[in-house]
Amino acid sequence: MSDKRPYDIGDIFRQMELDLIANMRKVFHYHEREEGKEGFKWEQWQRAKLRAITEYRKRNNSIVNSYTDKIIKNVDEQLGRSYREGENNFIGLGKRVLNKVKSFFGLKNDEIKVDPKIGIPVDTSEQQRAREYISYMRGQSPTIPEDNSFFKLNDRKLEALQEVVKNDLKKAQSSVLRKMDDVYRQTIFKSQVYLQSGATTVYKAIDMATKDFLNKGIDSITYSNGSKMNIASYAEMCLRTANHRATLLGEGKKRDEFGVHLVVVSAHANTCPKCAPWQGKVLVDDVFSHPSQEYIEGYSKKYPLLSEAIKAGLLHPNCRHTLATYFEGITNLPKVPDEKEAADTYKAEQKQREMEREIRKYKRIAAGSCDEGNLKYAEDKVKQLEKELKSFLKLHPELRRAQEREENKIPVEKTSSDDIISSNKWLKSEFPTEKKFNKHVEKHLSEYGDITPEEYLDTARNLLAAKLSDDVEGFVSKDGFVFKYRKSTNDFAIGRADGKISTIFKPEKEYGYWKEQMQEFKED
Repeated sequence: MSDKRPYDIGDIFRQMELDLIANMRKVFHYHEREEGKEGFKWEQWQRAKLRAITEYRKRNNSIVNSYTDKIIKNVDEQLGRSYREGENNFIGLGKRVLNKVKSFFGLKNDEIKVDPKIGIPVDTSEQQRAREYISYMRGQSPTIPEDNSFFKLNDRKLEALQEVVKNDLKKAQSSVLRKMDDVYRQTIFKSQVYLQSGATTVYKAIDMATKDFLNKGIDSITYSNGSKMNIASYAEMCLRTANHRATLLGEGKKRDEFGVHLVVVSAHANTCPKCAPWQGKVLVDDVFSHPSQEYIEGYSKKYPLLSEAIKAGLLHPNCRHTLATYFEGITNLPKVPDEKEAADTYKAEQKQREMEREIRKYKRIAAGSCDEGNLKYAEDKVKQLEKELKSFLKLHPELRRAQEREENKIPVEKTSSDDIISSNKWLKSEFPTEKKFNKHVEKHLSEYGDITPEEYLDTARNLLAAKLSDDVEGFVSKDGFVFKYRKSTNDFAIGRADGKISTIFKPEKEYGYWKEQMQEFKED
C-alpha cells in the first residue's frame, strides 16, 4: 500500500473547516471588543453583524478557493497511485504464477521472455502465450487475443472515477459556504435569545449559540434519508472508497490481460457482519474485470459472482477487504478467523471509534469556545477521555490507537422526521415544472448570493424538511400546503400537498411577511 492515505484529503478539509470557524470567531470577537469600549447596545450589534456578512462571505469564499488546487491534485495523485498499485499487485502475483506454470510444463526461463523489473511478458504476443499456458493448465481452450482497446476499459473507468470524485468534492465545498452563511445568521439570532434568557456575557451567549455547530462541525452533507455528515469525514470516506475502487480496477485490468477472473476475499479478525460471510471465499470477478459469458457460465456453477457479493454488502464504503487474484491449484486460501472472535473484536473496535468521536467533539468545542470557563472545561474533558481510551486499549491489545482519528472530524448524525411539516420526502422534491423552476431562478436566485440553481433548489428542500425549532417555524394550511420560515436566514418556502415545491425566496418584510402568511392561511 501507498504511504499516502485518504487521511490526507481529510486533513485538507479539516484545516479548511478550522480556517472558516476562525474567520467567524474573528468577526464576533472584533465587535465584542468594540462594544466593550463604547457601551453595549444589542440592536446595533446585530445590525453591524448583518452589514458585515458580505465581507464575511468574501473571506470564506477566498478560504475555500485556496484549497481547491490541493484537493484536485490530491484526488488525481491518490487514485492514479492506487490504480498502479492494483496493477503491481497482480504483476507480483503473476510473476510467481508464471514461474509455477513454467515449472509445470518443464519450460526454460528463456522460453518466455519476462521483464525482470515487473515480471510479465514484454510484448503482446508473448503475453498471449502466457495466457495460453494458463488456459491449458486449467483445462480450457486457448483464449483469443482481445483488441488492445478492450484492455483500456478500466483506464477509462479510472478517469471517470477521478472526475466523479472531484465533482463531488467541488459540490461539497459549495455546501460548506452555504452552511457557514447559515451558521453566521443563526448565531446572531440565537445569541440574542440566550442573552435574554440569562447568559451573563456576550461570549457565553455566543458559545451557547454555536454549541451544536461546534459539536457537529460543518455537517453540510445531507443524504436522501436526512442523515447529515461532517464535510471532512465525508471527503475522507469519499476518497478512501474511491482509492479502494481504483486499486481493484488496476487489478481487474491485469486480470483481463491474462484472462484470469477468479478472486479470493481477504480475511480479517475484526470484520463487520456484512462482510463476514464472504471472508476467504473464491468469487468470479464480473465487476472489475470483464470475463466472457462462457467463462461466467463455466465458473459460476462453482463460485458466486462478485456482483452478488457486493449486492449483499461486501466492499461497502470504508470496507477494508481486498480481492486477490485466485489461480486454482496454485493460490493458498487465507485462514478465516473464528466468527465469534471476529465479531467480538469488531464490537470492541466500534467502541474505540465511539470514544475517539467524543475526543474529537470536545477538541472542537475547545477550538471554538469564546468563554474561558467553557474552554477550560473542554480541555479538561479531552484529557479525561484520552485517559479512558488508553485504559480501554490496554484491555484490548488486539486494537491499536490511531491518533489521527482523534482529530477534529465529526461522524454522521442520524435524523428522522416523518411528520408532514418536517418529512424527509422533501429532500427529493422538485418544482412542478421546469418552466416554473426557471422562473423562480430568474426572479430569486440573486437573493442568495453566488449559488447555482441546484443549490437554490436544495435550499428549498432542506427548509421544507427541517424540524420545527426556535429558528424554524411552520404550519399546514387547510388545503394541505406546508408553509415554512427560517428566521436566521430569512428563507420562506411553500410545499404543495402533492409533494411539489411551490416557492422559496427571501421576503422583504422578513418576519412581518411570515406573520401575514400565518394570519391568512394558518387554521385556528
